[in-house]
Amino acid sequence: MKKILLAVVALVLILPFGAWAHHGAVGLAFGPGSPIETSSPLSLPQGGLVVANKLEYVPFKKFAFAEPTNKDSFTFYNLSLAYGVTPYLTTGVTLPYSVKSQDTLGTNRGFGDIGLNALLGFNYDPVNGFRLNAREDTAIALDSVRKIFVAFNGGVTFPTGKSHMELGGQVERDMQPGFRSPSFTLGVSAQRQMTRNMGLVADTSYQIFTEKDHFKFGNEWRSNLAGVYELYGKPGNFLQTINGILELNLLHIARDTENGEGARATGGTILYLSPGVRFSFPKLQNANLGILFKFPVIKRLNEQDEQQGSEGLEKYRAIATLSFFF
Repeated sequence: MKKILLAVVALVLILPFGAWAHHGAVGLAFGPGSPIETSSPLSLPQGGLVVANKLEYVPFKKFAFAEPTNKDSFTFYNLSLAYGVTPYLTTGVTLPYSVKSQDTLGTNRGFGDIGLNALLGFNYDPVNGFRLNAREDTAIALDSVRKIFVAFNGGVTFPTGKSHMELGGQVERDMQPGFRSPSFTLGVSAQRQMTRNMGLVADTSYQIFTEKDHFKFGNEWRSNLAGVYELYGKPGNFLQTINGILELNLLHIARDTENGEGARATGGTILYLSPGVRFSFPKLQNANLGILFKFPVIKRLNEQDEQQGSEGLEKYRAIATLSFFF
């Protein structure tokens, strides 16, 4: 009961005014040594509770062919709760909200689709082989060890968000907070500490959207690789660690389909280069603050000269995360 009360107080203190978000990552990226976009395989200790927030701001490039209704910017906010059922099983829920603005037409904002997710954590060492995570293998208890950590994760979203909001008298699907139908995600992630100060994290996942009203959003495949390096470490200090982060984030989006046919000017493949930093404050309820910028460095979009306001055509993505452990 005390943990739940503290979590509620934290939520009240840190909820921002104005912008919430879309759907969140399935995996948990929390604590020193964890990246920001790449999903960490580390599970929570039994009974552990994490309150996590993710704010993402996306300004888009604008083109003459889309005037005067260029999509201006999207702002996403994810509020997530994760709970350690056992040292190897972590479950969570994500509450999303989004703000999407379009030139001359205005702004749509509202709650998105609620998501449920779970992570099953393993580790490998040459002596014991593969085994489920024990108490000493969790995100909070983990120290500098040479084990390889692996996790399988899955999630589902429910069509709870608004999906028929008008802008300029029309209903555009990509300007809605919700997706109208459920989606399902499966993924796997892995992590290893390469040196005392540096760790590598990788993950891959596949999200499947379902059809509604003869329309289906394109499925999404993500593959990420992150290096995390300890730039500063002072055990016992208020600011205990500063980690430098560099990620490669690959995203492939299939075409949307309408009436069984692929929609033109949808989908493509984008590679993001993402530098960031994470600050850890263990004396402040194990708080972690992460900042990351994603830049599209390589892209191949379907009918790219007809797309605007889509992945790969943003100026950048600015991401800030804040989490507390109870």
